[in-house]
Amino acid sequence: MISPPRGWSRLRAAAIAAVCAAIVACGSAVPAAAAEPQRVPTTVAAVEEQDAQAPPLALALGDHGVATGSSFTAEIEIANTTDAVFRASDVRVSIGDPLADDDAVEAWLSGSGGTARTELASIGVEEIAPGGTAAVSEPLSVEGMSPGVYPVSAVYAGATASVTARDIVIVTGGAESPVSLVVPITGPVAVAGLYSTSTLGTLTGDDGLLTAQLDAVDGTDAILAIDPAIPASIRALGSAAPATARAWLERLMALDNDRFALQFADADVSPQIAAGLDAPLEPTHLGFALDPATIDAADEPITLSSLMRIGEGRSPQLFWPSPGSASDETVSALVGDSAASVLVPASTTANGSAVLGDDALAYDDALSHALLDAARLSDAAERERALTVATAEIWLAASQSDQPLLLALDRMGSDDLTTDDAGTEIVDGELDLSAEGLRDAVAAALTSPALSPVGLDEVLSAGSGHVGVTATNEDTARKQAVLDYLTAEPGLEHIATALTTPDHFLGQVRAELQRLLSVSWASNPDGWLTRAENFVELNADRAVAIDIQQIQQPVQLLSAEAPMPVWIRNDLPYEAKVTVIAVPDDPRLSIDRRTEIVANPDSITRATIPIEARVGSGDVTVHYTLQSATGERIGPTRDVDVTVRADWERIAVIALAVIVAALIGFGLYRQIRRRRRENESAHSDSGIRDEGA
Repeated sequence: MISPPRGWSRLRAAAIAAVCAAIVACGSAVPAAAAEPQRVPTTVAAVEEQDAQAPPLALALGDHGVATGSSFTAEIEIANTTDAVFRASDVRVSIGDPLADDDAVEAWLSGSGGTARTELASIGVEEIAPGGTAAVSEPLSVEGMSPGVYPVSAVYAGATASVTARDIVIVTGGAESPVSLVVPITGPVAVAGLYSTSTLGTLTGDDGLLTAQLDAVDGTDAILAIDPAIPASIRALGSAAPATARAWLERLMALDNDRFALQFADADVSPQIAAGLDAPLEPTHLGFALDPATIDAADEPITLSSLMRIGEGRSPQLFWPSPGSASDETVSALVGDSAASVLVPASTTANGSAVLGDDALAYDDALSHALLDAARLSDAAERERALTVATAEIWLAASQSDQPLLLALDRMGSDDLTTDDAGTEIVDGELDLSAEGLRDAVAAALTSPALSPVGLDEVLSAGSGHVGVTATNEDTARKQAVLDYLTAEPGLEHIATALTTPDHFLGQVRAELQRLLSVSWASNPDGWLTRAENFVELNADRAVAIDIQQIQQPVQLLSAEAPMPVWIRNDLPYEAKVTVIAVPDDPRLSIDRRTEIVANPDSITRATIPIEARVGSGDVTVHYTLQSATGERIGPTRDVDVTVRADWERIAVIALAVIVAALIGFGLYRQIRRRRRENESAHSDSGIRDEGA
């Protein structure tokens, strides 16, 4: 089967809905959920005689559109919405030849093609009063019919105009067609390496995306493609994680569905291989996100693998690039000599059909899109009609293949479902599909009586030979983002040597890159471009985030000994431990050559270095350099001019002593003079008294 181009299935579903609405009718559908809810009768009708007051005629066939065994049941409902009485009449149910392909199915249901000439039954309907309804059902035999998708019509002539409702029934002949469905368990794009507490609370709440995904696959045989960053985000927070998130993780681990791990943050592997890497980048450390309480409460050592664990046992290695981004060279590089496989859309293979190979597993992207497009329909009747089409087309494709038919739903979300610049919360926006719609889509592929779900092991074992793949959506911008990171990485590793926890810093940057490469960014190219540009600038700033602040004014040294202030700038959110190397260019100044300093995160730390002036005065330049624990120089060398005036201290002391001595001497002199004047005055007074006597 030639797969239509991407987006066609959405247009196709919309076209069917528009045609059906125009002719005032609805179509039948497959089961609404894995729990097998009661089927809602719907119609696809063509009015044989134009009448604006023609009533809707609802027709539902079989067990969710499937004839189980040798018969099926036709359920018919007629509603009289006119003012006239509908006379007693028959509903004639007829069947046609098998429909050859999906185009024929759609043409029949839309009323634009196909015929049903073989009458299966004529069912009597009593008179229907205005505003009344009538419902009848009849078991119909398909004994001896070959397997296929058959057109069925119901014609009612009791109204003012004859009305025909159309539906389809799948005759399996007792044989179920094998099918597998991959469902991604992924969240929205973000900036931070791991999801924050608030984001996890939203995603795992009653109406959250992650909750909807588990609801859709629980109790089914869906194959889960899990982003390991989600369980890692929850485990890193430990008891600080929202209760809903912890419960969600327990539920995920308890499911018995087959599963495999996507790249961390669902990072696209294609641009990494295109950038020249031998293998996709892996996360290096998640210690930056660990809550201290999580470490204290851990019974066993916390490792990278324990944080990212997606289930019990070892899962097979599968890569799932962004649809259309992988070329044949990409697949070869990813697989190499390993047992890995690569999921690719069938539209990128040589003949455009789903085929399982040793290296690539081509899934039917057209049918997968049809399922997801149907899930996005908010009206339950329209969704059932679209899922009827999708189920019939899936059965047709599966019955014509000697391998299990592989389907894979795209990553789910909407353009608005992103996190803010800080990566802390989800920006206002609603999903463009409901949890109910997602459940219906998964159930349509995996619980229909016409289809037999198979597990991941069977899919992998069915592969044989090489599958040629051609990239249809090569993203040079993402390739450049990887190259920019690889260019910045040596500088980041260099600055990290100054940190007390370099692995935390480098692990954070790596996680941010993988978030930037997340496949879900494809729905928000403008937002991605802004984030990519910001990431380049951020890494350039990080590479020079630690250094000695330049002192602009010369330092005046007026004493023989004094502390020299030094300011260490640390713009990283991690503590730095560095050594200040101080080298004067003149021996008249003595200074401690090595001084260890702990620089606080996101701050400027002040430290002092003792200096001592030797003999003489003059101008001295001190060269300051930062050095990491590994001996690497951090930042540029800073030169500080020091004016040495050590003799001024001795001169000042002597001058002060002279001044003090002079003041004391002057005071003594004045004291002696005063006493002398007092003595002379006393003698003078004594002489005057003697003469008087």
